Amino acid sequence: MDENTTGPTLSVSRRLKIGGTIVVVLMAVWAAVLGGRALLERADPPEFPATDVRDWATFADHLVLGTAGPADTDRLEVTTVLWSRQGAHPIGRGITLDADMTEGEAYAVPVAWLEGGGGRWVALAAEAVLPLDGGRVTGGGQTWAADHAGESPRGLATELYETGPHPAAVPYLYESLEQRLAAVER
Repeated sequence: MDENTTGPTLSVSRRLKIGGTIVVVLMAVWAAVLGGRALLERADPPEFPATDVRDWATFADHLVLGTAGPADTDRLEVTTVLWSRQGAHPIGRGITLDADMTEGEAYAVPVAWLEGGGGRWVALAAEAVLPLDGGRVTGGGQTWAADHAGESPRGLATELYETGPHPAAVPYLYESLEQRLAAVER
Protein backbone atom coordinates (compact mmCIF):
# COMPACT_ATOMS: atom_id res chain seq x y z
CA MET A 1 0.00 0.00 0.00
CA ASP A 2 1.26 3.49 -0.82
CA GLU A 3 2.21 5.57 2.22
CA ASN A 4 1.26 8.88 0.56
CA THR A 5 -2.34 7.87 0.22
CA THR A 6 -4.81 9.85 2.25
CA GLY A 7 -8.42 9.15 2.90
CA PRO A 8 -11.25 10.54 0.85
CA THR A 9 -11.27 14.34 0.57
CA LEU A 10 -14.27 16.60 0.75
CA SER A 11 -14.34 19.24 -1.90
CA VAL A 12 -16.12 22.44 -0.78
CA SER A 13 -16.86 25.05 -3.39
CA ARG A 14 -15.45 28.54 -3.00
CA ARG A 15 -18.98 30.02 -2.92
CA LEU A 16 -19.93 27.79 -0.04
CA LYS A 17 -16.81 28.79 1.90
CA ILE A 18 -17.52 32.51 1.37
CA GLY A 19 -21.20 32.09 2.26
CA GLY A 20 -20.32 30.18 5.42
CA THR A 21 -17.81 32.85 6.43
CA ILE A 22 -20.41 35.58 5.93
CA VAL A 23 -22.94 33.70 8.06
CA VAL A 24 -20.38 33.23 10.86
CA VAL A 25 -19.41 36.92 10.77
CA LEU A 26 -23.06 38.06 10.82
CA MET A 27 -23.82 35.79 13.77
CA ALA A 28 -20.80 37.18 15.65
CA VAL A 29 -21.92 40.77 14.98
CA TRP A 30 -25.47 39.95 16.09
CA ALA A 31 -24.18 38.37 19.31
CA ALA A 32 -21.95 41.40 19.97
CA VAL A 33 -24.85 43.80 19.49
CA LEU A 34 -27.08 41.82 21.85
CA GLY A 35 -24.28 41.55 24.40
CA GLY A 36 -23.50 45.27 24.14
CA ARG A 37 -27.17 46.16 24.59
CA ALA A 38 -27.36 43.96 27.70
CA LEU A 39 -24.26 45.64 29.13
CA LEU A 40 -25.68 49.09 28.47
CA GLU A 41 -28.94 48.19 30.21
CA ARG A 42 -26.97 47.12 33.30
CA ALA A 43 -24.56 50.07 33.21
CA ASP A 44 -24.76 53.12 35.44
CA PRO A 45 -26.94 55.99 34.24
CA PRO A 46 -25.28 58.12 31.57
CA GLU A 47 -23.39 61.21 32.66
CA PHE A 48 -23.67 64.45 30.70
CA PRO A 49 -21.93 67.79 31.18
CA ALA A 50 -23.26 69.23 34.44
CA THR A 51 -20.38 71.16 35.97
CA ASP A 52 -21.50 74.74 35.36
CA VAL A 53 -24.77 76.61 34.99
CA ARG A 54 -24.38 76.84 31.19
CA ASP A 55 -24.17 73.01 31.02
CA TRP A 56 -27.51 72.73 32.81
CA ALA A 57 -29.09 75.46 30.65
CA THR A 58 -27.90 73.70 27.49
CA PHE A 59 -28.38 70.01 28.17
CA ALA A 60 -31.21 69.76 30.74
CA ASP A 61 -34.82 69.97 29.62
CA HIS A 62 -36.15 70.91 33.05
CA LEU A 63 -35.12 71.58 36.62
CA VAL A 64 -37.73 69.79 38.71
CA LEU A 65 -38.55 69.37 42.36
CA GLY A 66 -39.88 65.99 43.33
CA THR A 67 -40.17 63.23 45.86
CA ALA A 68 -38.52 59.86 45.31
CA GLY A 69 -40.87 56.91 45.10
CA PRO A 70 -40.06 53.35 46.16
CA ALA A 71 -36.49 52.35 45.27
CA ASP A 72 -37.63 49.44 43.13
CA THR A 73 -39.60 51.79 40.85
CA ASP A 74 -36.99 54.53 40.22
CA ARG A 75 -39.93 56.91 40.27
CA LEU A 76 -39.77 60.63 40.91
CA GLU A 77 -43.08 62.31 41.66
CA VAL A 78 -42.57 65.76 40.15
CA THR A 79 -44.17 68.42 42.35
CA THR A 80 -42.82 71.55 40.63
CA VAL A 81 -41.09 72.41 37.39
CA LEU A 82 -38.84 75.33 38.34
CA TRP A 83 -37.23 75.90 34.96
CA SER A 84 -37.59 74.62 31.39
CA ARG A 85 -35.24 75.01 28.47
CA GLN A 86 -36.68 76.51 25.30
CA GLY A 87 -37.70 73.57 23.11
CA ALA A 88 -37.75 71.15 26.06
CA HIS A 89 -39.42 67.76 25.80
CA PRO A 90 -42.72 67.88 27.76
CA ILE A 91 -42.62 66.29 31.21
CA GLY A 92 -45.30 64.56 33.23
CA ARG A 93 -45.94 64.52 36.98
CA GLY A 94 -44.47 61.08 37.54
CA ILE A 95 -41.29 60.07 35.73
CA THR A 96 -39.00 57.09 35.91
CA LEU A 97 -35.50 58.32 36.65
CA ASP A 98 -32.51 56.06 37.18
CA ALA A 99 -30.82 57.98 40.00
CA ASP A 100 -29.59 57.34 43.53
CA MET A 101 -32.49 58.66 45.62
CA THR A 102 -33.98 57.72 48.98
CA GLU A 103 -37.67 56.89 49.09
CA GLY A 104 -39.79 59.77 50.41
CA GLU A 105 -36.96 62.33 50.25
CA ALA A 106 -37.22 65.57 48.26
CA TYR A 107 -34.82 66.44 45.44
CA ALA A 108 -34.08 69.11 42.86
CA VAL A 109 -32.96 67.44 39.64
CA PRO A 110 -31.94 68.72 36.20
CA VAL A 111 -33.51 66.16 33.86
CA ALA A 112 -33.05 65.55 30.16
CA TRP A 113 -34.99 63.46 27.69
CA LEU A 114 -32.77 60.82 26.07
CA GLU A 115 -34.18 59.77 22.68
CA GLY A 116 -32.65 56.29 22.26
CA GLY A 117 -34.57 53.09 23.03
CA GLY A 118 -38.01 54.68 22.93
CA GLY A 119 -36.98 57.62 25.11
CA ARG A 120 -36.40 58.02 28.82
CA TRP A 121 -35.66 60.67 31.42
CA VAL A 122 -32.15 60.94 32.87
CA ALA A 123 -30.51 63.16 35.45
CA LEU A 124 -27.67 65.12 33.86
CA ALA A 125 -25.19 63.59 36.30
CA ALA A 126 -25.31 61.68 39.58
CA GLU A 127 -23.92 64.66 41.51
CA ALA A 128 -26.58 66.93 39.99
CA VAL A 129 -29.32 65.07 41.89
CA LEU A 130 -29.62 67.56 44.73
CA PRO A 131 -31.13 66.47 48.04
CA LEU A 132 -33.33 69.05 49.74
CA ASP A 133 -33.77 69.59 53.46
CA GLY A 134 -36.54 71.92 54.54
CA GLY A 135 -36.80 73.17 50.95
CA ARG A 136 -33.08 74.06 50.83
CA VAL A 137 -30.31 72.60 48.64
CA THR A 138 -27.99 70.43 50.75
CA GLY A 139 -25.58 69.15 48.11
CA GLY A 140 -24.19 69.90 44.70
CA GLY A 141 -21.04 67.82 44.46
CA GLN A 142 -18.65 69.20 41.90
CA THR A 143 -21.36 71.23 40.14
CA TRP A 144 -22.11 74.93 40.28
CA ALA A 145 -25.15 74.07 42.45
CA ALA A 146 -22.79 73.52 45.42
CA ASP A 147 -22.49 77.32 45.56
CA HIS A 148 -26.22 77.39 46.36
CA ALA A 149 -26.12 75.01 49.33
CA GLY A 150 -28.50 76.23 52.02
CA GLU A 151 -30.55 78.21 49.50
CA SER A 152 -33.91 77.63 47.89
CA PRO A 153 -33.69 75.76 44.56
CA ARG A 154 -35.57 78.69 43.04
CA GLY A 155 -32.19 80.47 43.04
CA LEU A 156 -30.91 77.74 40.70
CA ALA A 157 -33.82 78.36 38.33
CA THR A 158 -33.23 82.11 38.37
CA GLU A 159 -29.57 81.60 37.46
CA LEU A 160 -30.53 79.17 34.68
CA TYR A 161 -32.92 81.73 33.17
CA GLU A 162 -30.29 84.49 33.44
CA THR A 163 -27.46 82.42 31.91
CA GLY A 164 -29.10 80.65 28.98
CA PRO A 165 -27.64 77.88 26.81
CA HIS A 166 -24.25 77.59 25.16
CA PRO A 167 -24.31 79.77 22.00
CA ALA A 168 -23.30 76.84 19.73
CA ALA A 169 -26.36 74.88 20.91
CA VAL A 170 -28.92 77.65 20.29
CA PRO A 171 -29.78 76.48 16.74
CA TYR A 172 -30.39 72.98 18.20
CA LEU A 173 -32.63 73.84 21.17
CA TYR A 174 -35.58 72.00 19.61
CA GLU A 175 -33.39 69.01 18.72
CA SER A 176 -32.26 66.01 20.76
CA LEU A 177 -29.80 66.03 23.65
CA GLU A 178 -27.31 64.21 21.44
CA GLN A 179 -27.52 66.94 18.79
CA ARG A 180 -26.97 69.69 21.38
CA LEU A 181 -23.96 67.77 22.74
CA ALA A 182 -22.51 67.42 19.23
CA ALA A 183 -23.02 71.14 18.51
CA VAL A 184 -21.14 72.19 21.65
CA GLU A 185 -18.32 69.66 21.14
CA ARG A 186 -17.53 70.97 17.61
